[in-house]
Amino acid sequence: MLTNFENITYELTEEELILAKDFCEAFRKYTKDNPIKAPEICKRVNDNKLTKTKFTESRLRKICNYIRSNGMIPLIATSNGYYVDYSPEVLQSQIRSLKERASSIYRCAQGLEVFLPKETKQLEFNIE
Repeated sequence: MLTNFENITYELTEEELILAKDFCEAFRKYTKDNPIKAPEICKRVNDNKLTKTKFTESRLRKICNYIRSNGMIPLIATSNGYYVDYSPEVLQSQIRSLKERASSIYRCAQGLEVFLPKETKQLEFNIE
């Protein structure tokens, strides 16, 4: 769960854990040549009533994070959509993208720290 985003980053529900497994199978149909975008995934989940509540893109990202973090499939995400790719070049590109995004967020946090009194600044970066 992420601070300030608790209402959308809570742990996966049992229903979403099942969806994660189903998504792995479904994502295998998508390649770099035919990726699927987040709005389409959410629409399909909601149209087919696969969840008890409205399925959102933030929950999709949470599931995708779970899939990647647990090494379930090599899920790639680009501005063109989601797909599976086992090629080292594409995997390296995705890893680089994720690390760049993490670095960018960290730099933003460091920039905001200049507004805190010295005694309240966090001295270390806690990874959970």
